[in-house]
Order: sequence, then structure tokens, then C-alpha cells
Amino acid sequence: MEEILQWGLDCIRQIQTLAVIPGLTVFMRAVTHIGSTAVYIFFFPFVYWCVDEKKGLRLAVVLFISTWINLALKFFLNQPRPFFEVYDPSVGIITEIMGGFPSGHAQNSLVIFAILASWKIIPGISRAAHFVIAAFLCLVTGFSRIYLGVHFPTDVFGGWLLGGLVLAVYFWAGARIEAWFESHNPRIGLTAAAALALAMNMYRPSEYLLMSSGMILGLGVGCFLCRRYIEFNAFIKDRTGMEKRLSLLVRYVLGITAMALLYVAAGKVINGLSDSGNYHLYVFIRNTLMAVWIFAGAPWVFCKLRLA
Repeated sequence: MEEILQWGLDCIRQIQTLAVIPGLTVFMRAVTHIGSTAVYIFFFPFVYWCVDEKKGLRLAVVLFISTWINLALKFFLNQPRPFFEVYDPSVGIITEIMGGFPSGHAQNSLVIFAILASWKIIPGISRAAHFVIAAFLCLVTGFSRIYLGVHFPTDVFGGWLLGGLVLAVYFWAGARIEAWFESHNPRIGLTAAAALALAMNMYRPSEYLLMSSGMILGLGVGCFLCRRYIEFNAFIKDRTGMEKRLSLLVRYVLGITAMALLYVAAGKVINGLSDSGNYHLYVFIRNTLMAVWIFAGAPWVFCKLRLA
């Protein structure tokens, strides 16, 4: 294993010789954010609120499960990063916490971009071209993690492999699972989300893992409320042109602003209770409330304001 890591360290040093290219490091710093969970947290509500609520729900479920699997493996394997003291701190252009294997940026970028490519989101180009673009973005994201010295090449390869497994399950069983839940009472979906969140928390109630489990529970609660009482539809039938685009813009700005305020307000409460024994419970509740807002609260507000 050490020989493989030393080989990876040599690869990083060789790749970082490209830093003489003007602007490359700045570009890589920007690219690496493409694969971060924080970016996707702002993206999937846009899909759910403004494009297609069913696609937004699928994207969210896959993202939360993929992220949890990645972080759970990081905790379990506890693998080093290239910039750790025992290897070479000088290669760490940026730093990260937690273990390095597998790369979450590589894994999640593959999962998200492949799903978006399958939806043909860019008008006028073929499905094959969509997948070529998705593959390019995944490669650049993975390369940026190696260039910035936060992952060994094996971490990135492991992330792509795990992402491929998540995608295989999604494309093979995703539609069947979704159809089964839609054909049954909404309480079934709520119960499944609660059971999954409980199983996630039983493994390790870490602050990082609680993001996914809390969001899964909130997603279940929100979807139950939406199906039972709101019947939100992202598609606008009675508006076209600028009026439609303006309505969608107001939806997103209103929804994401309220989500950010909820996150900040809950964060202040949690920070004040950081010394209490219930800290992780409050973190879990914050993420649950954010997901309830995304999947039920915001759609309810949109309907009341005649934006949906």
C-alpha cells in the first residue's frame, strides 16, 4: 500500500510542475468546487422548484445516498491524504479534513453529471454529446483534486468506481423503485425515509454524516406533505416567455434565500448549544428542517403566491 501511495505522491509532484502555466492554479481551485456537496445543495432545489419536481427528487435522493456512502467509507477506512505530515505537506495547495479515500468530488461529479447527461438538458445536441461533456467535466474535476494535492490518484479512481456502482443501481432500479412508491400510500415513502435515516445514524452519528441522514428524513416528510396537501408541479402551464422566466427566477431566489436564512439561524442556535450533549441531535434537526422547506415549505409558499 505504501508503494502505491508513494507512486501517487510522485504523480502529484509531476502534475504540479504544470503550476508554471499562468492562471492554472486559480482555474483548478474554481473547478474543484464543481464536485462539492455545497454546490449541489444549491443546484437540486433549482431542478425541483423550477424544472421538474420528479427529477429534482431523484437527484436529491441519489446525491444524499451517494454522499453518505462516501463519507461512511472515509470514516471506516481512514486513509491518509498527500499533504499529511508523514508524506509531503508541500503538495497541499489546499487542505481538507477527514480521510482521503474515496474522493467525494470524483464520486459525486460522476453521479450527478451522468444523470444530467441522461436527461439531455442541453437543447440541440445528442445524448452521446451530453455524455462526452459529462465525462470531460468528471475528468477535470478528478484531475483538479490531484493537482491541488488533496487526493492521491487512487482516491480519485476509487471515487469514480464507487460513483459507477451508484449509477448502476440508479439506472437499473431507480425507475422501478420510484414507480413502486408512487403506486402506494405516501406514508410508505415517509416510513422508508425514516427507516433509512435511522439506519444511517446507527452507523455513526457524525456531524458530516448527519447532513445526508437529516436530509433524507426531511425529504420523506416534505414529499409526504407535498403529495398529500400541496400537489406542487414545477411546470408553469399558463405563462410563457419573460413572464414564465421571471416567475421561475422569483421562485428560486425566494426559496434559496429562505433556505439560507434557515441554515444560518439554526446554525446560531446550534453553536450556542455546542457544549450540550444533544449537539448532534440539533445538527440532524437542522438538516431535516432544511429538506422539509425544500420539498414542502417552499412549494407551499409558491402556490400561495401564485408562482406555481
